[in-house]
Amino acid sequence: MKAAEWKYVKVGNYVIYADEDDGVQKAQVIEIDIKETVEKPTLHFDYPYGKTADSGVVKIKYNENEAVINLANLVKWNPTYYRQLEKAWREWQEYKAAAESLKDTFIELRAELKEK
Repeated sequence: MKAAEWKYVKVGNYVIYADEDDGVQKAQVIEIDIKETVEKPTLHFDYPYGKTADSGVVKIKYNENEAVINLANLVKWNPTYYRQLEKAWREWQEYKAAAESLKDTFIELRAELKEK
């Protein structure tokens, strides 16, 4: 997501979280301007990641998981973008599985031929 759009992100907005390991997820922004309580020297709130409009850091929830992530690493919600990313990720996983299968076949054949 472009930095110019960070200031428009609100709690409850949907974004696309596309990760190589977790796949493509529809995520919801559950916290902006992430703050934490600091007790010393006086009780106050601190914003360790800065304000979302400036730093782009938000907390998202997807599939019962929560993550603090920068908006620059997310994609603006659009059903078409989501389907495209999901399709590309699914195809990649299929090719990866096929490649692993071919690798296993190679390793088994190599072991078999070493014994001859």
